Amino acid sequence: MRLATVALIGMLCTTAAADEPLPPEEQALASTEPGQVKPDNLHWDLELLYFHSQWQEGLDLSRARLAENPDDADLYWHVARFLFEMGEQVDRNDPTVDKVDLYRQMIEVSEAGLERFPDHAHLQFAVGIGKGRLGTTRGVLKSLSLLKDVEAAWSHAASSDYVYRSIDGGEQLPCDAQLTLGIFYRLVPDSWIVKVLAGTRGDLQRSQRSLEAANACSPGDIGILKELGVTHLCIADREDDAVHLGLGRQFLEQSLRQPARGDSTDMVDHQHIGMLLEDPSLACGYSRDGQQETDAKALRRLEDAQ
Repeated sequence: MRLATVALIGMLCTTAAADEPLPPEEQALASTEPGQVKPDNLHWDLELLYFHSQWQEGLDLSRARLAENPDDADLYWHVARFLFEMGEQVDRNDPTVDKVDLYRQMIEVSEAGLERFPDHAHLQFAVGIGKGRLGTTRGVLKSLSLLKDVEAAWSHAASSDYVYRSIDGGEQLPCDAQLTLGIFYRLVPDSWIVKVLAGTRGDLQRSQRSLEAANACSPGDIGILKELGVTHLCIADREDDAVHLGLGRQFLEQSLRQPARGDSTDMVDHQHIGMLLEDPSLACGYSRDGQQETDAKALRRLEDAQ
């Protein structure tokens, strides 16, 4: 990594040091954001475990509670969310963790919830996340059969009237559904063969619009700013466009300036931003859980196989 980039990241991360946060109860009570979870929520203890990054404890408790209360829609997505966070903490090549199994469990519990509550936006979001992460773990081009389901689930959640915000905004709907759609339309190749096989295709302009909507929904979110920067870098790479290159760097640097929540994906995002600033050509195939093969040679091999 070039010294200038190292110096920039060091300076921006220094400015991102968070002030001493309020206790979670005070944070929730002080928030006037739509959908904010409050201490009187039936599953406040699960929200606290999520806030404190106690993934295994949260998974065990939410599963036990779901077994006793299968008619509680929220318990299905609580289980799915803890599974997701456990998967996000490890590299997909880590032999000690079966990420594919984690995401299959996530899909299973989300679909079980949707059998009882088919229009529940949080469950639609969760099943889309499970299938989306299963796809990026196996490789987007190896998971074309999942793409239409993922797009439909996230589109449902993004357009729903359902509003939710966790204690510190680590998860927000519909903002996060708009975010994931933006990532989806960047990672999925814009190819006729993908459209034929998967029923959908990538679209960088739709990616940008979805991420702009997410940023308006949740201004200053580290993950959203990062992904908006990544899409601009991808457009710059595909179109050799200096304006998008500059915008991409600006959004990445803005993301670095935001205080990271400890023990969260914010920390991973800040680390990855350094990689992206150093080598913007990684942007089109970038995924938090590993680079995706989306180039023309891979698509030609796919076409030749048909």
